[in-house]
Amino acid sequence: MTRATLTLKIADDSARKSLLSVLAPDNKGLPKGLAFSTGGRDSAVEFQFESASPSASLSTVLALLRDITLFQEVWLLSRGMDTRVRGG
Repeated sequence: MTRATLTLKIADDSARKSLLSVLAPDNKGLPKGLAFSTGGRDSAVEFQFESASPSASLSTVLALLRDITLFQEVWLLSRGMDTRVRGG
């Protein structure tokens, strides 16, 4: 059994709720043997994955990260903010 947890700090509760509402439709009808749940409050969101296959958990985490990145870009653009990554 493979378990993975992804915890994100979100700008605020409004952004967290928007992110979860955008992701919810995509995360129905998961592959057999993969369990997925979300939680969190305020400005934190947590995604938990459980699968018999490590590759199923990892591929789901990667797909979720791509979706979150797209959400972030749209969220920032809709507020007139720059989406470019800045170097340290």
